[in-house]
Amino acid sequence: MTNPGSTLLAVHLDRSSMLRPLLPALRAGLADLLRAQAGPDEPEVVLSTGNDLTRSLADGSHPPAVPVPAQEALAALPAKLRALDGPDLRTGAHRLLDAVGDELAARPEGDRPGRVVVLLVGEAAVGDTAAVRERIAHQQAAYAWEFVLVDVTAAGVPAGPAEEPDAAAGEGSAVAVKQRAGGPAAAARFGIPATATITAGPGREGITAALTAAASFVGRARAAAPREPVEGFTDDERAAADAPDTRPGWKKFLRIA
Repeated sequence: MTNPGSTLLAVHLDRSSMLRPLLPALRAGLADLLRAQAGPDEPEVVLSTGNDLTRSLADGSHPPAVPVPAQEALAALPAKLRALDGPDLRTGAHRLLDAVGDELAARPEGDRPGRVVVLLVGEAAVGDTAAVRERIAHQQAAYAWEFVLVDVTAAGVPAGPAEEPDAAAGEGSAVAVKQRAGGPAAAARFGIPATATITAGPGREGITAALTAAASFVGRARAAAPREPVEGFTDDERAAADAPDTRPGWKKFLRIA
């Protein structure tokens, strides 16, 4: 048996050059999210904020995932995030899942967490997501991993109001997450439920609001049993995350904060 009272939180934060002006807000929001998880029952955390888990080693493999307590992950978070040219969100997410899956498979079953929550933060509109979508579907179906996506957008496309969940949502599905129609396209691209996807930005205030909402979602997911429905993002949270970019035009052009 797994350890039912334990949780592993896996986080990947995209640091592409397009997100350069938003990196201070992303870093602050991620720090607050980790701070919110810290405490006596804090989860193990695998944190990927650059090429730490997304680069390929000489033999074609990936660096190993090293879970640490939430407070230790917070302490290890760089004081300043710099934009990196490298794997985008879909590639980074896939390699994170590989690293975490390998790490858990190597443990005795009794040492594996009862709950795995994966938070992906970045530009969800970039690239072909077929491979990572298939991997996410497998982890959901086989192991009931919970996924949450913060889609950081420069376009500021609102996610739209939430609808009442279908009473049949989750039936016949391995992961019983409350569904809604009309969710952001990012949800379908990654195979993550629309209720667990929030569109953030393009303003920095929206990034802060979205990550605050994500912290609440992670808390609810940690409290829920595997395959138990998790309440999704609210209309108010979505509205707060849909913040305009108020920088002067020249700063937008140069992509600086």
